[in-house]
Amino acid sequence: MSKLSLNRLIHDIQPLEKREAFLRDPLEFARGYDVTDAELAAVRDSDVRALWNFGANPYLLRVLQFRAGISDEDFRAALVGFSYPRPDEGEI
Repeated sequence: MSKLSLNRLIHDIQPLEKREAFLRDPLEFARGYDVTDAELAAVRDSDVRALWNFGANPYLLRVLQFRAGISDEDFRAALVGFSYPRPDEGEI
């Protein structure tokens, strides 16, 4: 598993034609990305909470939210209880 590969996969499926190819055959599309089956399933299912736990970039998650049609309410609900680490103040 690699956070870089996970984020690259999320980034790479942003264009509609690539997202459609990914959704048709996630295993084939993800060949060459160093992601686990659980990470692949989380991307396929647009599971925001799981992707956050796997280390997905928050900005990429927002783009995925829009592409997957996830409402702001559902997006925020998926992340209840999580916070960003802040080097200057600790976690918020």
